[in-house]
Amino acid sequence: MTTSIVKKNEGDFAEWLHTEWGFLMGLGRYNFKALRLEPYQISFLQNRSRFRCATKSRQVGFSFVFALEALARCHLRPNHSAVIVSYNQDDSKEKILIARQIHEELPLAYQKRIKHDSKTELTFESNGPKKFESRILSAPSKAPRGKSADVYLDEFAHYANDREVYKGSTALILHNKGQLTGASTPLGRRGMFWEIACQERRKYTGYTRQVVPWWLSSFFCTDVKAAAALAAELDTEERVMRFGTSDIVDQFEALSLEDFQQEFEAEFVDASYSYYPYDLILPCTDSEHGMCEDFADIPLPSGRIVAGFDVGRTRDRSELAVFEEKDDGRLIARLFRSYKNVTFAEQEAQLIDLMETVPVARLSIDKTGIGMHMTENLSAAYPQVQGETFTNEAKERWATHFKILLQKRKVLLPADRELVSQTHSIKRRVLPSGRVAFEAARGKNGHADRFWAVALACQKERDPSNGRTAVVSVRIIG
Repeated sequence: MTTSIVKKNEGDFAEWLHTEWGFLMGLGRYNFKALRLEPYQISFLQNRSRFRCATKSRQVGFSFVFALEALARCHLRPNHSAVIVSYNQDDSKEKILIARQIHEELPLAYQKRIKHDSKTELTFESNGPKKFESRILSAPSKAPRGKSADVYLDEFAHYANDREVYKGSTALILHNKGQLTGASTPLGRRGMFWEIACQERRKYTGYTRQVVPWWLSSFFCTDVKAAAALAAELDTEERVMRFGTSDIVDQFEALSLEDFQQEFEAEFVDASYSYYPYDLILPCTDSEHGMCEDFADIPLPSGRIVAGFDVGRTRDRSELAVFEEKDDGRLIARLFRSYKNVTFAEQEAQLIDLMETVPVARLSIDKTGIGMHMTENLSAAYPQVQGETFTNEAKERWATHFKILLQKRKVLLPADRELVSQTHSIKRRVLPSGRVAFEAARGKNGHADRFWAVALACQKERDPSNGRTAVVSVRIIG
């Protein structure tokens, strides 16, 4: 949906250009094209409330508009600061990339000079005789510190330390007329963002609230105007099939109903059905925890390297999870790798590369079905390779032990949305026979395959006398 710009005279145009939305729509370009803002983005930019709360679908451009508003205010105000808090390190860097690119494509007459430029900060110097400075700071989810500033909490519901971040953010706007903005996709009926958005525990009277489900975005919706009037009265499947683009239909078919409603329809889904509540998972994630990309990047361990490999079926991915187990029992994630549309021969070659590059003490492989041949080949050459059969009994043992690790804060995971989602998707179900089954609904990438690779890696090792192959504690390479 495009917005026409009609101004009566030069005075009206100049006044409009001194608003954030006018500055951006009149002067801004992105990828060499004029900026195109959705009506809900313009509404957000026009909101002067000191406290703003936006409950939103994924991928509807709020991270983008945060960077835009911060950049516009740095150019329209002589001495302005904006702090953008993101879910993880990569997301925080992305905000700076967006702001920098928009700045570079501004007309030269309107550009402020960049005085400081880094992956997490942009500082602008005014063009007048008084060299006022304005800045955009971007950081992963930790309590902001420093001078007074506007504060943006992006994906606020997903912070492990949300209350600490919120407390630090309110302090930052105490002594100025800045704004505090929290925006997020929901993450269960828990946490500060849920409390502010839904006000079920107490009223947060200073906030204005905005809700943006997928059908208000022209990227996902074929007829935004009609959907805005009708979609809320339909059930999820009806509105997806009536108004959804192929992209949103694909998401609907790939996710469970609860996950789709939470990720794209701005609904706070009750998390009580999960074996791993969000409040159990999130404290074990670290937004600044760096993961290795290649086997050679894994640092020389002070403890043991353990790994799990879940072999994907026809429609699923294979997943590799590598952890370092410290002497005190803590398990620290070092590398995740996915294999989609990769031949089993190539997957086996990759695991050989892992074994030859890293001093792996144990590699647990799903040998059920198609994984049997790979397990036999690898275990013949590497005694620390162990085949595992995915029975209900085995899955119960792995899932239970992993829950104990989370409860004791003995595992450190990256702030990875897919892993958090997969872990939370695990359900414990009692079968008619009285046995327990652990299962997850099929998602677009399989049945929580990354979670099961993690659970395999982090499993409690049984005594060799019970039939398990002895663990190799040290292996020297070279």
